[in-house]
Amino acid sequence: MKLKDYSGINKITLENFLSLNEEQAVRFDFLTQGEEADRTELTNSIYHKLFPWFDEKKHAGDTLNTYRIAVKKYYGKYYRFLDRKTQLEIIGIIKKCTPHNEGQIFEFEETDKKGKPYYQLCNNYQLGNFFILPVQGGINPKRAQEPYNDFFDKFLIVLNELYNSNFKNDFKSTDKLKKAIVFQKDYFKKFTNTADFIDENYLLAITDIIKQRGKKLYGALHVNDNQNTIS
Repeated sequence: MKLKDYSGINKITLENFLSLNEEQAVRFDFLTQGEEADRTELTNSIYHKLFPWFDEKKHAGDTLNTYRIAVKKYYGKYYRFLDRKTQLEIIGIIKKCTPHNEGQIFEFEETDKKGKPYYQLCNNYQLGNFFILPVQGGINPKRAQEPYNDFFDKFLIVLNELYNSNFKNDFKSTDKLKKAIVFQKDYFKKFTNTADFIDENYLLAITDIIKQRGKKLYGALHVNDNQNTIS
């Protein structure tokens, strides 16, 4: 399937999303809402509801953990360059380990510049795998580079080091991620420390994997919705 035949066709509103039951919501594939799944109209409306400080001009959605870089790290090649047998093995693992709704795609067809078709792997675009970051400074692309490889736990380790040093600019100049975080230290200083950052961003349940965090966010959405209704 081509991505254009799956993504951005059947868009829903926040009201529609909140009408889903918990299981449907945590399994919902936001790639259906647009190719930049963590920054669609629906995801932005969710961020506004969950995070009072969210400003679309300053902040953007990000995906906590991604498959593509992990696949390259483990297999030595990007998914598109692996043989079909290995690709199908990867898809099988993801399907087995990822709760998902019927009809969700895990890969899509693309064509390279020479007109040769290939398969691209989808990342996990579910509620529990999203959070927000400042746009300026490039934290998002820099945490995808070596040695961090888009692993969110490694990002948290770096962030914790910087909280402990009060964001002092005394690290090696080669560490681009630390530079980017320090550039946005005013944003991170809104939170008392790493524990507060984790708590305010509903990240405590990240150790319970995406499904559990999705349930936590789903519950928070409905709490906020009830409060708005009362007021």
